[in-house]
Amino acid sequence: MKPSPNDNKSPIQMPKRRSLVKSSLMGITALAVLASTPALTPAPAVAADQPQRLGDYLAGWHAQYALEAGRAIEFYRSALKSDPDNLDIRARIFSILVSEGRLEEAIPLAKTLLDAGAEQANLATVVLALQDVKAKKFSAVLDQLESLPDDGVNAFSVPLLKAWVLAGQKNYTDALAVLKDRMSNPGVIALFGPHAALISELSGDTEAGEKHLESALKRFRRVGLNLTRIAGRFYERIGKPEIARKMYQSFLRLQPGSPLFDQAIKRLNAKPPKKPAKLGVTEGMAEALYSLSRSFQRQNPFEASIFIRLAIYVNSNFSIAKLRLGDALLRNDRIEDGIKVYETITKDPDYGWAVRLRIARSHNFLDRTDKAAEILKAMAAERKERIDALVTLGDIFRRRMKYRDAADAFITAKKRVKTFEERHWQLLYWNAATHERLKIWPPAEKDFLKALELRPNEPTVLNYLGYSWVEQGKNLDKARTMIETAVRKMPQAGFIVDSLGWVQYRLGDMKGAVKNLERAVLLTPGDPTINDHLGDAYWKVGREREARFQWGKALSLEPEEDQIPIIKKKLKEGLPES
Repeated sequence: MKPSPNDNKSPIQMPKRRSLVKSSLMGITALAVLASTPALTPAPAVAADQPQRLGDYLAGWHAQYALEAGRAIEFYRSALKSDPDNLDIRARIFSILVSEGRLEEAIPLAKTLLDAGAEQANLATVVLALQDVKAKKFSAVLDQLESLPDDGVNAFSVPLLKAWVLAGQKNYTDALAVLKDRMSNPGVIALFGPHAALISELSGDTEAGEKHLESALKRFRRVGLNLTRIAGRFYERIGKPEIARKMYQSFLRLQPGSPLFDQAIKRLNAKPPKKPAKLGVTEGMAEALYSLSRSFQRQNPFEASIFIRLAIYVNSNFSIAKLRLGDALLRNDRIEDGIKVYETITKDPDYGWAVRLRIARSHNFLDRTDKAAEILKAMAAERKERIDALVTLGDIFRRRMKYRDAADAFITAKKRVKTFEERHWQLLYWNAATHERLKIWPPAEKDFLKALELRPNEPTVLNYLGYSWVEQGKNLDKARTMIETAVRKMPQAGFIVDSLGWVQYRLGDMKGAVKNLERAVLLTPGDPTINDHLGDAYWKVGREREARFQWGKALSLEPEEDQIPIIKKKLKEGLPES
């Protein structure tokens, strides 16, 4: 079958709805100092004989578990009013404030927790140390970091922070010694090496810095955005622009069309090339915290978000950290909060464009399609050499089934493409699918074929074109071969397995059709078209009661309007004899 407009992944993934199985706001944090995820039945931290206080506490716990930080703080503060010395409630409020980036509110609590020797004392120490970093009180920071145990996540975070503090004191030898001691373990060179390079550069020893960076780069099979950004700028600053250019180009080969290094390329193309500014100590400290956030992203996204919040606290102009924070908020279904974060960096020369695309998609996700379209149209007019705003606009209209508007956006985008490359296959595919929905077949077929020329054996294109041919009763053998290839590449995609069953149905292979259509229904049980197709196949093999059941199910699943009278007729009369 043809996929629904929402079956295809978008270039910028929107969040999935969260469930309560996600880590709570009291999940293990970036510094391994917050309490573990609370049990389903929390042990009350307040006396049970005080109903109001207990009610507020439990309401706060529930809001915290459901990732509703603002409400959790409100309830906990209400509970604290009648029990101001309750350390557990103070600790919970502190933890949530840090996780939300409300560090100025958290600092007074940090001092209280530290004095009381609370379980959160380690995180409180780090927060207070970062406050002193911002004030450039580096001696005080060293004393605070020395008090932290050298285990768990601290084994990674403390050396990085300590090295940058020593660099702030211009004690570069000791700073590098701290990192080199850790890098005796080859497994952590990828984390510590880039910071050894940056501190070496700060000391004036760019040759040593380059060696540290090269050692770190060797640890990666594929260099991602963060290290490409750090290394590329390093090479720009030390006067090796061509190495920087190769790094940016390598990243862009993996993410063609990405705007993230547009400004870097402009710097390199300037005559003479312009160099980015050196990192200061606070920027370096923020980079360390951000590097930690990326290291823990897969194992514990909540830990990663804590590190990002701390990085932004240290460097309020840290745009890439804000972009990633916005992404994390979207993943947790906090769309409005994500938009607010994105909006703080819309004018950033490096990340503003990517952020505006995200803002537009976020508004669309919240059913503010007009707002999304307004943003994207302005972007498309602003940079006529780019197609991503138009492609995003067309994708939004396509998903909203506004096919004429989608086609207009895609056609305009196509006109901007001077030479079609592999990365343009999705533009052609979406434009073809949109025209097919508009029943304008010749240009649709042309773009399907062109998309396959650029991206041979792409299963989504093979399926859509093959299924369209089946529906038109032409090229059936070729369509079957194409769809079989698509099924081999995406065997769990119900809509593609349905296409195979349907082409078998059209070719008279009813046994094969029933087998594959039954499998398609198992893979995608809630799709009306697949259930309708299975009903047709059942009827053809004499399983009329089962056929009517499938047609009735298809009708209950809200099929497209033009299919409703057809299904109703089949329910009443069955299929005509062929």
